[in-house]
Amino acid sequence: MKKIFTSLILIGSLSMASSFSQVGAGYSRGDNDTDNGTAFIGLNVLGNIGLRLEYIKNFSEHPEFSKEDISRYGLFATYTLPLTSAFSVTPKVGLTKTDGDFELTDTIKTISDSSTNFTYGLELNYSYNDMISLFVGYTDYGNKFDDIGSVKASELDSANYTFGIKLEI
Repeated sequence: MKKIFTSLILIGSLSMASSFSQVGAGYSRGDNDTDNGTAFIGLNVLGNIGLRLEYIKNFSEHPEFSKEDISRYGLFATYTLPLTSAFSVTPKVGLTKTDGDFELTDTIKTISDSSTNFTYGLELNYSYNDMISLFVGYTDYGNKFDDIGSVKASELDSANYTFGIKLEI
């Protein structure tokens, strides 16, 4: 009986969702003029409520200040609220683990730090068709690092605004 009930809930939630899952990629420009890439995969759990795994990585550096290697891994709960047939809003809340390695210019010292923080964000989606959506989003990563030696956390890169594409599966 328990298996039948669980199966009915799963089938019902999948039938209520407009898609089963999404994959996406995005780009953001950091505070220190670095380029950051975002990739994610999302799964609709119940209707428009979903779970999303995100990975954010810087792929350029700000050589005048330091060589930064920052990676973020996030797990978010999402809810997609349709506004019109083409536009929707997706708020997200979750946890983000931030790993960073910093090498100051003119030194040979490398500093590493890691932290996990509560994170939230909001995306505006435009459905080009049933399979492809474009999005613009904001995620508040906050100030993930404390001052590390002579590195001031306020000067470290934080990319909060992202735009990209989603594919509905």
